[in-house]
Amino acid sequence: MRGGFRDCLNQGRIWTLPLWQCSRGGDVLIVLGKVPERRRGCYRPVPQQQRLRRSPGLRGGGTVTYGRVQVISEIRIRNFKSIQDLTLKLGRVTVLIGENGSGKSNILEAIGFAGCAAAGKLDNAVLASRGIRVCEPGWMTAAFGEVDEADKGGVAVNFQIGSGQIQPDLELSITWGGQSGRTRRTGWRIVASSGGEPLLLASDLDRVWELKEKLSQEFWDDLQQSKPHMAPKYQSVARPDLEQKIGPIVEKIAIARIARERLSESASELALSDFMIYAPENTLLRTPSPESAVLPLGSKGEGLFRHLESFGDPENEAQLKDMKERLKIFGWFEDFLAPDAAAVSQARLQIRDRWLAPGRAVIDQRSANEGFLYLLFYFALMMSSRTPRFFAIDNLDNALNPKLCAALMRQIAELADRYDKQVICTTHNPAILDGLNLRDDAQRLYSVQRNEDGQTTVNRVRAPQPMPGQVPMKLSAAFLAGHIGGLPEHF
Repeated sequence: MRGGFRDCLNQGRIWTLPLWQCSRGGDVLIVLGKVPERRRGCYRPVPQQQRLRRSPGLRGGGTVTYGRVQVISEIRIRNFKSIQDLTLKLGRVTVLIGENGSGKSNILEAIGFAGCAAAGKLDNAVLASRGIRVCEPGWMTAAFGEVDEADKGGVAVNFQIGSGQIQPDLELSITWGGQSGRTRRTGWRIVASSGGEPLLLASDLDRVWELKEKLSQEFWDDLQQSKPHMAPKYQSVARPDLEQKIGPIVEKIAIARIARERLSESASELALSDFMIYAPENTLLRTPSPESAVLPLGSKGEGLFRHLESFGDPENEAQLKDMKERLKIFGWFEDFLAPDAAAVSQARLQIRDRWLAPGRAVIDQRSANEGFLYLLFYFALMMSSRTPRFFAIDNLDNALNPKLCAALMRQIAELADRYDKQVICTTHNPAILDGLNLRDDAQRLYSVQRNEDGQTTVNRVRAPQPMPGQVPMKLSAAFLAGHIGGLPEHF
C-alpha cells in the first residue's frame, strides 16, 4: 500500500488511527471512540442524535449562540500543568485575572494543546507557533501528590467542550507514550470521542467500504510490482487468500482515516483547530521579521505588515475605514496607508500625525509609539476574516495607558460581536476591567488562583450589586481592594 502499512491496534473496543511522525522522534497516535457493533461484517449505524456534527440547537449541543455564530460555552481541563480539574464557562469575551503563576496561561495553553491534538500536530515547532511554551512531555501533566483514580494510566489532558448538563461536543484525552503489543511507544496518544460515542456517522459506512476496496487494490498492485517494502510472506499468496489476510487491517485503516477526517471537521466547526495564543512583542511590530509559520498573523505579531496589505483590497474597504476610525482614539492620529506590496517589501508603514507640519506629517512604524502598534495589531486581528475565530490574547494591557486599557476592552467586546470572534484575554492591569460590562452575559470575568493544594482554580466575578442609593464600585477599585480575588495573599 502506498505510504506503507502500520499496525492498527484494537485495544478492547477502541479504534486507533495511523500514526504521524513527531519531531521528538516519537509518534502521534489518534484513538477515536468506541468501535461500532459488528453485524455480519458491517457496522451498526450510529444514531443521528449521537453524531458529533449535530445542529446547534439539538440536545443543547454544548454551544450557545450570540449573534450570528455559535461560540464555545464551556471548557473542562484535567491534569494539565497546574490544573487538576477545572471547568470554565465562556462568554464571547472572557477575561482572566490572577497573580503571576496562578495558571492563567496554563488555561490558554491547554486549549491550544487540545487544538493541536485534534489536528494530530503535537511536535514542538507547531506548539511554539501557536503560542504554547514548549517543555518536556512529562511537565505537561499535573504533578501533585494525590493522583485521582481517573488520571492513573497516563491520562495527561482531558479536554471537553460542552454545557455540563449534556454530553460534550468533543472530548480529547492526551497522553505521552503507551504500549502497543510488546512495543513501548514514544509519542503522543490522543483519545477523541463525543460523549463516549463513536465519531463515525451512519453515512460514513459506504465510504469505509469504498476506501477499504481502494486500499486493498493498491496493496495488490504494489505486490504485483514487487515493491521492496512488501513483506515476503505476501509475495506468493493468491489474491483471495491475501484479501482474507489483510482485510481486517485494511478495514481498520479505512475506518481510522475517515474517523480522523471527522475529528478534524469537528475541531474546525468549534474553531478549535485554529486556536492561537497571541502575545505581540514591540520589536516584531516595529521591525518586521520573517513571516510566521502560522498565517496570517504569528503569535508574537509576525506578519502584521503583510496582513494589513489585505485591508487595501476593495472587499475590505469597510473594515479599513472602521479600523482608522477606532485608531483615532489616539489624539495625534489622522490616517495611515494600507501598505501595498512595495511598502511591505520595504517594511514601511506610512502613518499621518495631524499635529506635524504638512511636509513632515508622515512617519513610519519605527517612529510610532508602541501603544499605537499594539492597538493596530489587535484591531487587525479582530476585524479580519482570515484570522482565527477563537483565540486568546495574553497580557492584553501590555504597554498601554490605564485609561486606554479600559477603552480597548470596550472595543474588543464590540469587535468580537461585530466580526464574530470569541476571545479569552489575560491581564494584570485593573483598568482593563473597567471596560467590561458584566451585566452582558457575553462578557465574563474570572479570577484565577491556586488553592491550598497548589491547583489552579477559577471563580466567576459577577456584576456588582450596590446598596440602594450607593454608587457601584468600579471593578478596578474592587480588584485593587482584594474584593474579587486575583491578588497575592502571602505579602
